[in-house]
Amino acid sequence: MGKEKNRIVKIIKISLIILWMIVVFVFSSQSGDESSKVSTGFISSIIRLFNNNISQDELTAIVDVIHPYIRKLAHFTLYTIGGFLIYNLIKDSNVTSKRKVITSELIGMLYALSDELHQTFISQRCGSIIDVFIDSLGVLFGIGIYILILKIWKKYNNTKKVE
Repeated sequence: MGKEKNRIVKIIKISLIILWMIVVFVFSSQSGDESSKVSTGFISSIIRLFNNNISQDELTAIVDVIHPYIRKLAHFTLYTIGGFLIYNLIKDSNVTSKRKVITSELIGMLYALSDELHQTFISQRCGSIIDVFIDSLGVLFGIGIYILILKIWKKYNNTKKVE
C-alpha cells in the first residue's frame, strides 16, 4: 500500500473511533427519563414486531422484566464495537500482539471510565463501576472478534493460495 493510501486508511480508522465515541457520549448525555424512554420504546417496538397482538399490560410487564438486561447488553454491544474499532487501528503498530490487546483494552476501559464519570453530571443518571466492567468485557470481546476474523481470513487466504 502506498503512503497516501495508508494515511487515508488511518484517518478513516480514527474517524470511525471518534464517531463511535460521539455515539456513546450522546447516549450518555440523555437524562435518566429520556434514556429510559428510548430503551423501553426500542424494546417495545421489537416485541411488537414479533407479536403485534400483545396487550399493553403484557407488553409493559415483559419490558419491565427485561429492560435492565437489555440496557446492560446495549453497553456490552456498544463497547464491543469500540473494541473492534480500537484494535483495528492499533493492530498495525510495531508492538507485540499481547501489547496491542492490552493497549486496545486500556483505551476502551479508560473511555468507559470517562463515560461513567460523565454520567454523574447528567440529570437522573449516575456512574456505575459495574457498567465499566461490562463495557470493558465488551471491548475485550470486540478485540477477540477482530482477532478471530483475522485468523479466519489468513487461513482462508493461505488455503486459497495452495489451490
